[in-house]
Amino acid sequence: MKINLASFNPLTADVSANAQHIIALLKAPAPKADLLLLPEAALCGCPMLDLFEDERLLKQSAAALKEIAKLTQNTACVLGFQDKLGKEFVTAAAFIYKGKITKIYDSETISFAGQSLQIVLGPLQDAPREDADVILHLTARPYEKGNVAERLDELKKQAKKRGTVILECNLLGGGDGLIFDGLCAAATKRGELSLLGELFREHINTWDSEEKPQIVSYKADPRGEVLDALSFGLGDFVQKAGYSKVIFGLSGGLDSAVTAVLAASALGGESVYAVSLPSYCTSDLSKSLAGQLARNLGINLEEVAVKPVLDGMKNAVGHIVSHLKDITEQKLQSRLRANILFTLGGEYGAMPISTDDLSELSVGSCVLYGDTAGRLLPLGDVFKTELYDLAAYINKNREIIPQGIIDRAPTSELRPNQKDEDTLPAYPLLDKIIPLYVAQRLTPQEIARKCKASVQTVTEVCRLIDGADYKRAQTAPILKVTRRLFTDLQRPVTKKINL
Repeated sequence: MKINLASFNPLTADVSANAQHIIALLKAPAPKADLLLLPEAALCGCPMLDLFEDERLLKQSAAALKEIAKLTQNTACVLGFQDKLGKEFVTAAAFIYKGKITKIYDSETISFAGQSLQIVLGPLQDAPREDADVILHLTARPYEKGNVAERLDELKKQAKKRGTVILECNLLGGGDGLIFDGLCAAATKRGELSLLGELFREHINTWDSEEKPQIVSYKADPRGEVLDALSFGLGDFVQKAGYSKVIFGLSGGLDSAVTAVLAASALGGESVYAVSLPSYCTSDLSKSLAGQLARNLGINLEEVAVKPVLDGMKNAVGHIVSHLKDITEQKLQSRLRANILFTLGGEYGAMPISTDDLSELSVGSCVLYGDTAGRLLPLGDVFKTELYDLAAYINKNREIIPQGIIDRAPTSELRPNQKDEDTLPAYPLLDKIIPLYVAQRLTPQEIARKCKASVQTVTEVCRLIDGADYKRAQTAPILKVTRRLFTDLQRPVTKKINL
């Protein structure tokens, strides 16, 4: 028996288009197989959020399943979809063959082509042990750094424990910040990996019960894996939002440099519009480094001076406020830059994206409606210190990001000679404090002992984190590549936490 495992990328809620995509795979002349295996949520996409309980989509799914069933005369199909069981909305699987649709909830074993197939939704370890020749595991598990290897280890463990071949098919695609990697894999009953598809790419992998298993392994540099995930997530989000181009500010700093690399990888240099936005306090070095990076990547680079716009705004309010506060002027510069980017984005038909990282978002060293403005934050789940590791990986074969960008002290250049460390601890310390406070909920005293830092420094960072909740509540979707700090937390904006 031959089974095609499809790394399948649906668009959330677009049941009709997803069904046509499935039908195209069934009609495809090669590779020929007895069964087409698609992932959980293949028909409806993910995440659905409140749309999961939309009755209109249930009706569309029912009609789509019938349409797909008409084409399963010679090839069976297993796919995931949304359904309603009694009054409860649930994730289900459908086994479709010769016009007949069998709905499966959690786990069920069926006979097909002389084989018993156990179709499983949900964690493998929770599935009942049944006398099956092959287990078909449908999943929609988001990518997180390190969890590909973890999932493959669990797959091999369960196959050996059950003494059964297991085929696993995970969803592919990027939506609302989640990234699904499209992992397709198979393990022998001895617990050896015998099939492994490419991540982050739509394609077909064929498993043949008659062929001798070829044992494979998974080896990947974690930095390269994360960069692949971010690049794919960025490109897929942009495309599904109806764009083919992006626009952002290129400052000569590390955050915008890594963003530029991801965008060029995802969309091609010709579809990336970077804008240098110098103000009176922007150094010549910043403009030079931005130009070097743009040439290395082959992306578009324009320059728009912010000072004339800043002067115009100051003149406009001059009859009310004769001299702006320093902090007010800094924030105004950032927001004017955002206005310029959105204006050019509208003209180019390009999606504005933000270049902020997780460290900045955590402590609020970013300007709401300024540098946070954009449809997506590709680096919002990556600490500043991690960006240096990613930059080293990007430059491992040749210098793509100019070394001057990596070596210079981080700065937002909103006032002369400004450095991030003027108001923040050094990033290696800051990036240790943040997860200890947010994820582990340690006290400033406990964190200070662990990090060998002063209680005063840690307390100030914790206050910054608490005070930045209102900013994080109003940012764009963030590409998720870790068990992110703030994703699952419900933190009130109006509050006072006594440290």
